[in-house]
Amino acid sequence: MIKKIDSFNGELIDIRRHIHAHPELSGLENQTAILISGYLKKIGWRVKESVGRTGIVADFGPEDKGFIGLRVDMDALPISENTNLSFSSKIDGVMHACGHDLHICIGLGVAKIIKDLKLKFGTRIIFQPAEEIACGARWMIDDGVTNELKQILGVHVFPELFVGTVGIKEGSLTAAAGELSIEIIGKSGHGARPHEGVDAIWAASKVISGIQEAITRKLDPLDPVVITFGKINGGNAYNILSEKVNITGTIRCTSLQLFREMGDWLNFNISSIANSCGAEAKIKFREIVPPVNNDFDMNKVLRDSAIQILGHENVIELQKPSLGAEDFAEFLNEVPGAMFRLGVSGKKGCAPLHSSEFDPDESAISVGIKVITESIVKLNN
Repeated sequence: MIKKIDSFNGELIDIRRHIHAHPELSGLENQTAILISGYLKKIGWRVKESVGRTGIVADFGPEDKGFIGLRVDMDALPISENTNLSFSSKIDGVMHACGHDLHICIGLGVAKIIKDLKLKFGTRIIFQPAEEIACGARWMIDDGVTNELKQILGVHVFPELFVGTVGIKEGSLTAAAGELSIEIIGKSGHGARPHEGVDAIWAASKVISGIQEAITRKLDPLDPVVITFGKINGGNAYNILSEKVNITGTIRCTSLQLFREMGDWLNFNISSIANSCGAEAKIKFREIVPPVNNDFDMNKVLRDSAIQILGHENVIELQKPSLGAEDFAEFLNEVPGAMFRLGVSGKKGCAPLHSSEFDPDESAISVGIKVITESIVKLNN
């Protein structure tokens, strides 16, 4: 099996470079889906198109005993590439800066191997759109992709690990993510007489700094919480007290229980800070995605497979979850599953995910195929 994977590695790298040069944003992965669908049909998979809008679902093997699933994502990011690669993005302001182009090729490679194996259960590969906006998994689940699934596997590239290694994590692999929107309402007035009005910009600045302080003093530091405000808008003129300020940001935490409580906690603390300035705060908290919580038995299968393929020294037990989010978590609400980290850092290192200079080592593709295929075989025993 390993020799066969190595024999078509060059073909998959060529596909990866084509996809990398022609990235598509979340929900717009039409040409990517056409490429994937054509490849899979050519090698004999049963393919369903336009699942979850632009997603692809491919099945192989028996249909009456259930399926072992693999999910890979397809979308790119609104980032201008700065790598100077010969196959850099040809689309202005769009880049595969999160490795989804590698994920696609791992899925295609697994498909090419699985078609020649006689397995007890069927295999279903889910090529998912819109992971970057945390919508695609739910779109596909709503279209029935988890029906008949027994278990599901996931993979994500990881620049912090060298190529040839993988990371395994018990329990929470990623954080829950939420969106926070705040409207601070003050009272307009002359900038020279601030005591006659309520300065919403002053109140907003207090909220931004005060909520960070509240995290460190009112929440258990052993349950990490990150709040980042990414956008602020308010005011009409340099000499007028701002009557309204809008702030939006993201919240990440690894404890699902704490995440469920964050809406009420934020509402109370932000309102209190704004009120202390004489302002009013309207708060909206939206849960986007839960944490990826790896199933113990599925995680063990991944670990055992990786050790068998790569050796014990190349299987890293990750000690900390990432505060990044991943809508693979939605699949885990439906069926048992686990995701692992795939090392992509080469001799020159690798820029972080979502960086304009992100340039993973392509030899990681074959590593991912081998670990996943061995895991699927083990799940059929």
